[in-house]
Amino acid sequence: MRKENALRMTEELKLLRQRVAELEHDATERGQIEEKLRRERDFNTTLIQAAPLFFVAIGADGKTLMMNDTLLQALGYTAEEVVSQDYLKTFVPKRDREALSQIFKALTSVHEPSMNENHILTKDGRELLVEWHGRAIAKENGTFDFFFGVGMDVTERGQVEEALREREAQYRSIFESVTDAVLVFNLEGEIVEANPITCEMYGYSEEELIGLSASEIISPDYFHGFKNFKQRIKDGGRFVTDSVNLRKDGTEFDIEMHGAGFTYRGAPHLLSVVRDVTGRKQATAALQQTHQKIERLHEVARQLETCESEDDVYRTTVEATEKILSFSMCTLDIVEEQKLLIKATSAELPPGTSLESTLEEGGLAAETYRTGKTTVFSSFDEVPQATPTRSDLCSGISAPIGDVGVFQVASTEENAFSTEDVRLLELLLGHTGEAVHRIRLQERLKEQALRDPLTGVYNRRYFNQVIEQEIPRSKRYDHPIGFLMIDVNHFKEINDRYGHQVGDEVLQEVAKLLEGQVRGSDVVVRYGGDEFLLLLIETNGETKSVKQRILEEVARRNETNLVFDFPVTFSIGIAHWKPDGPRTVREVLNKADMLMYEEKRLQKGRT
Repeated sequence: MRKENALRMTEELKLLRQRVAELEHDATERGQIEEKLRRERDFNTTLIQAAPLFFVAIGADGKTLMMNDTLLQALGYTAEEVVSQDYLKTFVPKRDREALSQIFKALTSVHEPSMNENHILTKDGRELLVEWHGRAIAKENGTFDFFFGVGMDVTERGQVEEALREREAQYRSIFESVTDAVLVFNLEGEIVEANPITCEMYGYSEEELIGLSASEIISPDYFHGFKNFKQRIKDGGRFVTDSVNLRKDGTEFDIEMHGAGFTYRGAPHLLSVVRDVTGRKQATAALQQTHQKIERLHEVARQLETCESEDDVYRTTVEATEKILSFSMCTLDIVEEQKLLIKATSAELPPGTSLESTLEEGGLAAETYRTGKTTVFSSFDEVPQATPTRSDLCSGISAPIGDVGVFQVASTEENAFSTEDVRLLELLLGHTGEAVHRIRLQERLKEQALRDPLTGVYNRRYFNQVIEQEIPRSKRYDHPIGFLMIDVNHFKEINDRYGHQVGDEVLQEVAKLLEGQVRGSDVVVRYGGDEFLLLLIETNGETKSVKQRILEEVARRNETNLVFDFPVTFSIGIAHWKPDGPRTVREVLNKADMLMYEEKRLQKGRT
């Protein structure tokens, strides 16, 4: 019995020792595991702390549990400063808190990895943009324990992306607001993008333009095929060209295109900036026409400066107007003795047209002359005072020629005359008026040189010129010339008794009397002092009758004269020059002078 107990105890002791050995082995193994776990924990902690990424743990209450050194350094905090801080209030900009709070709430129930970007605040108030990858960590019972996130600072990338977005916005703004049409073509010549101005310019909607072929908007005369089109794109260089494009309705318009090949969405494309230059070309053409008209105007001004008579001036003006303006007809009226007289026209006037009108009844022309202002009308309904010479005339211009007359131009078309036409016409008429004044001044100066300043009749200089012209003509037609030498009797006594002023008035009245008794072709000359000479052209024995008329008229005036209280009488000597006669003109004049003095002596003898 005792032996059995000993054996049993020995067996139990053996088992106990075996159990102790097992326990010791288990303890060693557990220690190794714990050491391994500790090392792994230390390694992970070191890895988290040393990693270039941001690590953060946020508790269920929103408090910060942990931030790694990289994140702490980026934010400018120490570990003690961030632990237990409300994460949203401390590290998230106010504008983003609500959105991020909703994300946290969603993560607590999903427990799946998430990714989002948000800004976090540094200690000094700067913002960092962080891309977070994280998930909610649950307890053993499945309830939410904390959120663990791994972040990467993408501030620079965000800045680049923001710059790209800004540049894209700027490009889009420029693209949509530029005043020229901007089109992008692919290698097939199809439009892949177009700005709003393109739609306005070509008359298409944006949907209609996209995919439209270049051949549909370029005139066939200017489209050189897609091979050339592709080559332009592949060359990549910039170019400028003029062309003619087509609108949706088929109308053509001139364009100037600036183009260049470029890469768009990873493929070669053509950028085309198109400007409608139709107006510019029309303006250029109009400017050239204006230059031509101005050159013609200068040429006309030079011609008018050389005109020697008013008729030449009128004819030149009408011809010049025909070259400068487009019209159906024009008339040039000159004012003489309170009347408007038509001096020149561009076309034959209809039968029965009056060639003159008074300033009281002259209608639009008279009004233009009185006001000195140009009237432009697109229809004769606008100017009821006008009296058109033709029923088919519509629009016109009525412009003054300075203070000498009126120029009127009319067209069978309505609104035929532009502001520029009016300006050019007024410039032309200014030269016309100056030419008329110049010629009239020259005539006055010539008249003054050839007329006696006291009496207004011709002087001896004029007589000498006329006689030189008349002698050859008289010989050609075998016409005699009559001379009447006239002397005012007792003129010295009149001066002595009444004064030289009265004597001058006597001479003026005598000149008027003599001019009233001869024909328009005859010439009255103050020959010297109180002597007058009448030159009777182509006379045939009429000198005696002229003398008789003069004597009768002076006698009549002596009876009715209210100017002088004394009689005025004449002594008159008559002589003729004949083409086939033996005497010269000088000899004939001497004879007339001798006969005049002989009559003067006879009259003194009678008294």
